[in-house]
Amino acid sequence: MKRDRLIAYKAVLFTFFAFANASVVKAQVFSQISDEPVVQQTERDERLPGAILTWDAGTLPEAGKAVDEPAGIIYSVMEDTEVPFTGLAIGWRTWGKEAHPHHFGLEIRSAAADEEWGEWVPTYGYLAPGDSPSGLYWAMLYVTPDGGAHQKFEVRITSPPGTALTYLQITAADARSEPDYEPAEMPKFRPSPDEPDMPDIIKREGWWGNLPSNQLEPSYSPTQIDISHAAVHHTVTANEPPDPPQVVRQIWDWHVNDNGWLDIGYNFLIDHTGNVYQGRYNPWLEDTDVRGAHAGQANSSSVGIALLGQFEPGANPQVGAPASIALDALVKMISWRFTQKNIDPLGTAQIPVNPSGSQNLPTILGHRDVSATACPGENLYTLLPEIRSNVEGGTGDDGDDDGDDDVIARSFELGQNYPNPFRDQTTIPFEMQHTRDIRIELYDVNGNRLRTLYEGRREIGEHEITIQMNGLASGVYYYEIIARDYRQMRQMVYFR
Repeated sequence: MKRDRLIAYKAVLFTFFAFANASVVKAQVFSQISDEPVVQQTERDERLPGAILTWDAGTLPEAGKAVDEPAGIIYSVMEDTEVPFTGLAIGWRTWGKEAHPHHFGLEIRSAAADEEWGEWVPTYGYLAPGDSPSGLYWAMLYVTPDGGAHQKFEVRITSPPGTALTYLQITAADARSEPDYEPAEMPKFRPSPDEPDMPDIIKREGWWGNLPSNQLEPSYSPTQIDISHAAVHHTVTANEPPDPPQVVRQIWDWHVNDNGWLDIGYNFLIDHTGNVYQGRYNPWLEDTDVRGAHAGQANSSSVGIALLGQFEPGANPQVGAPASIALDALVKMISWRFTQKNIDPLGTAQIPVNPSGSQNLPTILGHRDVSATACPGENLYTLLPEIRSNVEGGTGDDGDDDGDDDVIARSFELGQNYPNPFRDQTTIPFEMQHTRDIRIELYDVNGNRLRTLYEGRREIGEHEITIQMNGLASGVYYYEIIARDYRQMRQMVYFR
């Protein structure tokens, strides 16, 4: 292991990387530490091969001084791993003021051993310490942009004011594998006379490669659930990966061995060619679902389906739009399960959204509807009304639809506020395609509703409202437009 270079910076202005709109400002060096990390090699018989690099409080800037920095600290580490990796999982522990994971901004770049650095990829904190058994903050999974094996990386983490890192862990894992099957020969669950609407679903052993065989059917007992909803996600990875099973293996390793979940969190995953992959272990897959780890409290009542890709404008890796064949597979998956369970795809139902309560939400929802996140990305989220209309379910295809639900679903388009980030005031644009009563709500990163920004009736056409954030602290906020049972949400960044 070559000597690492770990540098802490004092920010002149707080560098804030928001996953919907990254803002970068210059910083100056605060101090430099040259201690090497503790390195643990990992082998294929226990997880993906690679290395786990850790830095503790003794090798990081003194926490007591770091929390007093009014603009926060940027921690920067550069490392040559000597072993190849196709993805990085980045976790940390803090001391001082409690912070939401979205308040941590990151930049990551990597390269093969003898090649030039790739482009910086801005990302953000994703999981809080209480979101996984690991007890760490976690950033979004980083997968090498070209899907190939790299050997060096550089990571910068910006902590919010009043918060200092006391532990840093970076797992460099190699998800490459010699597949046991050709793509066309991967073992699948296939339709039967009793389930003619069931799509082809690639079994776990199809994408497993040579992951640890004892994890194929893990020892834990999965929990069967009676679903009321389908939760749609994106994986924030490349939109057209050259080897989709490799990406699924990378996600499995991150979820299981870093986050500490018992299995991959999603019930199903869909790639850009329309292949559907079984995610979480489920011996009753043909009949029912098991509780996953994909949408917080909503896991108890929802099947989680993730499209491989990045569909949030302004975020990284390169944003895209869901492939039509992938959307078709998503519709078929939900149609199959909703018909089985007699669920109306155009209806709403109560679903838990936090430990203290539930909300009445569309039966086909986006991850952002139940958590403070951009997932499944705006380019997929805006398609949910059309997806709902195309899904056949237990009561959704009765021939009595007068079309009004579709009119409601397409009654407006919410634009991105500008400027963003902003200091004094910002403008929210939206377009009404039908005259409707609407309201626009403001939420914090924990999903708490703070205030109503607008409520009233708006005519057909383009509209704008200008708002001020009087009395609120700097940070990430969400604004949501609502008309009856249809919602659309975006993120804003406010600086005092």
